[in-house]
Amino acid sequence: MNIGETFGMYVVNLENLFLINFVMNMYFHTLALKSMKRTATRIRVIGTSAAGAGVFCLLLLLPGIPFIMKRYMGPILIQIIMAVIIFREKDRPLLFHYGGYICMYAFVLGGIMKFLFQSIPFLHNMTESIWYVLGAGIIGYFAISWWVQQMKKTGKNHYYRVRLIGDGEEITLVALSDTGNSLKEPLGGKPVSVVEEGVLEQLAGIKRPERFRAIPYHSVGKENGIMEGYEIPEMVIEGEKGNIRWQKVIVGVSRTKISAGGKYQMILHPDLCNEGL
Repeated sequence: MNIGETFGMYVVNLENLFLINFVMNMYFHTLALKSMKRTATRIRVIGTSAAGAGVFCLLLLLPGIPFIMKRYMGPILIQIIMAVIIFREKDRPLLFHYGGYICMYAFVLGGIMKFLFQSIPFLHNMTESIWYVLGAGIIGYFAISWWVQQMKKTGKNHYYRVRLIGDGEEITLVALSDTGNSLKEPLGGKPVSVVEEGVLEQLAGIKRPERFRAIPYHSVGKENGIMEGYEIPEMVIEGEKGNIRWQKVIVGVSRTKISAGGKYQMILHPDLCNEGL
């Protein structure tokens, strides 16, 4: 059943429209979360994206609703509701900020997909093929992700107040956002920050076997090495644009002082705190 136009292309049936909106919702939310330096569980993002796609399809089928509501106002309202579910809070500035990222990425991704279908000859008549539409969406998603990463790399080093939160305890320290820090946890690919051992020991119970992570690294004078690392339940970075909250972050342990003058006690991975994005 053809029920309308989406991303400038005609969708063959309701099932295809649901799948396309479901996948695109996941792209939009993933990109917006990266831009706002926030986290959400995969289950929450997947579930919310599916629910949003279902509500959108239902909205298109309901009679008596003006076209502008179905086409524009309805999807915006759905995205706001989805943001509330993902963040589990009702901070209006944050939700509008998030909605702005969603709209921007929807516009950009839609433009990339339209460009691909109009500029590549063999795609001209493939706009009704769900697999070609999803394929174009993947290309657009990775293109935007690459741009987001390039924007992060242009950021400068900054100092932040950081709270590390453990099991009922927390510590506050000064951290440097180092654009040269490219440490990643090998299994999950999470960014790794580095904290002084003496500081981390103030969080009782953090150094438990189930939280241990081995972090490979390279350094001057030691070509290869393994850094002791641990998973921290929560980290809050106090930025100029508001607090940045991360769940289950990985920190590596430095046996020596990170700052010779004691100005900071932690090196933050730029993916966690870039203020320039």
